[in-house]
Amino acid sequence: MQKSRPFWYLLDIYGWVVLAMSIITAIIIDQLWVILLGIIGYLIALLVDLTGGRALGRTGAIRLAQAEQENRELRAEQARLLGAIRERDEKLDNNSSAQPIDTEIKETKN
Repeated sequence: MQKSRPFWYLLDIYGWVVLAMSIITAIIIDQLWVILLGIIGYLIALLVDLTGGRALGRTGAIRLAQAEQENRELRAEQARLLGAIRERDEKLDNNSSAQPIDTEIKETKN
């Protein structure tokens, strides 16, 4: 069972940097609404962390990397199989188009 991390979002250093910069900016320009931009930036930093897999922890990130590698291998296998199917279809089309010509030649000889 995985160890739960209930406050993982508090460990996001990039989010804290964005929030701190917005607070400093709000103090300097004397406009407190700028802090809302910092909160939005913090949430965007969390979303970026989630999509990148950093918020998963070490084992979660490793599992994500393994899943991505398996996905790449499956896509390569799929492309190889589709290429083989296309080649087979082309050979069948060539064989089926060549066969009526042979039968026409046999019919003209009789």
